[in-house]
Amino acid sequence: MTTCARCGHELGIGRYCLNCGHPVGEPVAEAEAPAAAPEDAVPAAPTTAARPPAWSLWAVGVVLVLLLLAVLASCLGGDEDEPGSSGTEADTPVQPEQPRRPVDLTSDVRIDAPPAAPPTTDLDGQRVAYGPRRMIDDAPGTAWRTAGDATGQTITFTLPGPSTIRRVGLVNGYAKQVPSSTGVVDWYPNNRRVTAVEWVFDNGTTIRHVLAEVPRLQRLTIEPVTSATVQLRIVEVTSPGAPPLGRDFTAIGDVVIAGNPVA
Repeated sequence: MTTCARCGHELGIGRYCLNCGHPVGEPVAEAEAPAAAPEDAVPAAPTTAARPPAWSLWAVGVVLVLLLLAVLASCLGGDEDEPGSSGTEADTPVQPEQPRRPVDLTSDVRIDAPPAAPPTTDLDGQRVAYGPRRMIDDAPGTAWRTAGDATGQTITFTLPGPSTIRRVGLVNGYAKQVPSSTGVVDWYPNNRRVTAVEWVFDNGTTIRHVLAEVPRLQRLTIEPVTSATVQLRIVEVTSPGAPPLGRDFTAIGDVVIAGNPVA
């Protein structure tokens, strides 16, 4: 044998084919035929991942945009307070304190006034005094009375302590009627009447009060003012009444100072 039984290459010296390594003299095994593919086998198509529908991609995009806008709004406006907000919980509204009803403040006042006229005996035989406390006795037929024209004179009322004063007033003459042998005598037109005064308070507030010639209490409501003293300055008075009953005296029947003591 001069050629290899397997590859047909010329054999040389040795026990194996120098070309394919087959043993010299050994039979060649029949080549196994490759297995045939099944006639009905169909090559499998390459598999690919299922693609989501197009509308779902749009929905995801919209959600992402909305989330981004919400984050931006929170960053830009999160530190600002709402209009009218103080940054803390709203306090319960405090109801304004209702002003107290004014009360009479003259019961314990000290009064400094020009000298009072001396006591007299009235037409009915009663003795009558005219001291300054007659202005606060709440009796319509009594009065403080001083001789002559009291224009420019001042009466000072000192309260027990500072008070918020809301109302003042006075009876601007001697509002007394007395029976006599000839009928009833009215002392109001027969004495001088006060037609204008000024109320002066501790802080300098001065209020002018013009008075009518009527024998009744004439009140004046004022802006609340806190004061421990009240000065009543007489600005204008009338002439005295005509003879024979006219009397040259300036008279004030009653004085009202109303408000509330400062707590």
